[in-house]
Amino acid sequence: MSERIKIALDLRFASLPGGGRVYMQKLFPALVQMYPHVKWQVFTNTKCPHQQEIIQRTRKCIPPEESHSRMEIIPVRSSCLSLRQHAEFRRLPKNADLYHYPHFDLPLAMRGMPLVITIHDLYPLTVSGYCSAPKRWYFSRLIRHNVRRAARVIAISEHTKKDLIKYLQIPDEKIIVIPQSHAPRYRPIQNSQILDAIRQKYSLPKQFILYTGNHKPHKNLPRLLQAFARLENSSRENFPLILTGPIDSEARNLLKLAARLHIQNQIRFTGWLEQQDLPAVYNLASLVVLPSLYEGFGLATLEAMACGKPVACSNATAVPEVVGSLGRRFNPYHLGEITEALQLTLEYDLNNEQLRQALLDRAAQFSIQSTAEKTFQTYRQAVT
Repeated sequence: MSERIKIALDLRFASLPGGGRVYMQKLFPALVQMYPHVKWQVFTNTKCPHQQEIIQRTRKCIPPEESHSRMEIIPVRSSCLSLRQHAEFRRLPKNADLYHYPHFDLPLAMRGMPLVITIHDLYPLTVSGYCSAPKRWYFSRLIRHNVRRAARVIAISEHTKKDLIKYLQIPDEKIIVIPQSHAPRYRPIQNSQILDAIRQKYSLPKQFILYTGNHKPHKNLPRLLQAFARLENSSRENFPLILTGPIDSEARNLLKLAARLHIQNQIRFTGWLEQQDLPAVYNLASLVVLPSLYEGFGLATLEAMACGKPVACSNATAVPEVVGSLGRRFNPYHLGEITEALQLTLEYDLNNEQLRQALLDRAAQFSIQSTAEKTFQTYRQAVT
């Protein structure tokens, strides 16, 4: 495939919180920087600040005199995950050599060119109670249809690939596993002024256990609180549990649970953190915990390791692919195992310099350059 081609890339998934946004924030600038002869057609909602931030950051990778010739912006009013987009895409340009959509709900009107989609996970099919029966049926039908019409399917983990084969009977040879990567800003921070400012901004204690993410049922936070309550009181006092994410109904229910467990003074919800502050918060944490029942990848563990922080995490689904042998893994359904993993991490891992270096080395294997290179190789396969 000649690199003098036009690739259409849909940025609208970057408006949603979570791993999908992070995926596009890193991938698009890296692709543009690494493949300077490619022209890019960018489908974006111009009113979404997250998408516009990605575009502005990406323009910095292009010489000013080439910016307009290398990047064509296609405004889209409808959001991803909406029925409106299927009608709107009927009138949008379809003159690229390939279209990459980073989610399962590929616009039905996108035809006439090879299609590449990225599947992050199959929560609605694999997690009981994740959504209603009608939504589950819609998801199943739509993703099955779109995965089959795509020339290539990128799965962000081997576990997601296995789910695609198991639940949707997608041919093995069509699926390319390309792991997520961490942004370069996730690294050890030595500047005490930066760290002190972030500690003060979020009123963080000197030592703490950190959970980052949302509070949906598959994140298994009620069990985390119950396991945390089983720690010795001195451990809980010295290492309170800090949880990020929205102050929503799930968070309020967790606060009620904490009160019943008599640990309400040892846990705190911060709300969503500003994304630029997250690396410093990881650096301030003593350890990071991810107790999920299901993860398509487990980005929080990778970001923590890139900052040199020990991890206690679930042994379920894709998480072991990320941490390898370095995390203190536990059965997420077993309270005793969660408690033990937290306690062992606190006792043996916090000042272990050999472990810290191993964590940094492990995280370095998941570089954005590797992700971008494998993604572009997938584009090559799709158009040949």
